[in-house]
Amino acid sequence: MAKSPRFFCDNCGTEVGAELDRCPGCGRYFSAIRCPKCGFSGEEAQFRGGCPSCGYSSRSLSPKKPRRERPLSTRRSAKGDAWLYLAATAALLLLLTLLLFKLR
Repeated sequence: MAKSPRFFCDNCGTEVGAELDRCPGCGRYFSAIRCPKCGFSGEEAQFRGGCPSCGYSSRSLSPKKPRRERPLSTRRSAKGDAWLYLAATAALLLLLTLLLFKLR
């Protein structure tokens, strides 16, 4: 069951509905939302999927999962590719040299 987000006034601590522009307790107007985990402040639209800075979401109560990287065995490196091309070029040159000497 997903929990709905709860908002509190920074000035007096009163719980405030998400649709309100000012605190019902002290009357303070809200200009931004602040993440309770990292303190990032921004407009409401920035927080629709959770905090844009740390990923915190009061609905899931956990940060966004980091992207999974491919295992090292399936990753290709630039160094590995360069050696492959160098070895293939060297083998081709050796083969051409041997063919040229045989034809003379």
